[in-house]
Amino acid sequence: MKPTALSWKPPYGITFPGKPSGRYSDGLTATDFLGSTLTLILKTTHGKKKVKLNRGMNFAFGGSEVFDSPVDRSPNISTQVGFLVNLALARRVYTIDGDLASSYALLSYSGTDYYGFIDQNPNMAAYPAFVEFIVEDIHCNESYSDLVRLHNESLKKAVAKLNKEDKFRTKGDRFVIVDLHKAFMTILEKKGNKRFKSPLKPCCEGDCARMDMKGAKKYTLCNDPKSAFFWDEINPTQEGWRSIYSLLGKSLTESLTKG
Repeated sequence: MKPTALSWKPPYGITFPGKPSGRYSDGLTATDFLGSTLTLILKTTHGKKKVKLNRGMNFAFGGSEVFDSPVDRSPNISTQVGFLVNLALARRVYTIDGDLASSYALLSYSGTDYYGFIDQNPNMAAYPAFVEFIVEDIHCNESYSDLVRLHNESLKKAVAKLNKEDKFRTKGDRFVIVDLHKAFMTILEKKGNKRFKSPLKPCCEGDCARMDMKGAKKYTLCNDPKSAFFWDEINPTQEGWRSIYSLLGKSLTESLTKG
């Protein structure tokens, strides 16, 4: 079956690998740079066939939510974890004592659940309870800024609680938060190592990757993706992700590899 997600359509992937690869960017994304930080081999996207999975893979569905959505048909995060367990264990792709005991698992949540909630609940007094609800289920503009702050505070508490649980602590398992928000804000406030002239201006403007009824592009591209921090209205460029992980750098490596 041919993938229908926009990430499998041009101009996504024009920088790397030169064609759409399922990444929502012009090239490498967060998981690629995290793998590079940990000196891991580039991971395979789940849409490819006839590939070796012994070194891991990118498994997620883009834009997924914690809860089921009446609009988005993508499986929620819990369902995806079930898919991965079935693939890894039931089909014996990976071994528990061998592969999984020495592996890293990245759970990336972009806040899709919050978008609809904000539209329907302009009253900020309702935010804290909903944030706690989201974080508890995960287990592991000014409105958006406040929501991010509340989410991160709740997430820190939830992760600290997980790290104290005997079933993880006795096996040496550890949960670490990758603080992308802090890195994003550093770059957007033009305080990072690389200064983007217009960090909020995306390289792919308009309805990226979409065509009209006559086959004309509904988007325009910048001349140099390296000059832009954002690729589309939501996702960074390869250069944007590179700048983010250059900020995370040594502290991230130490927190993930210690112990």
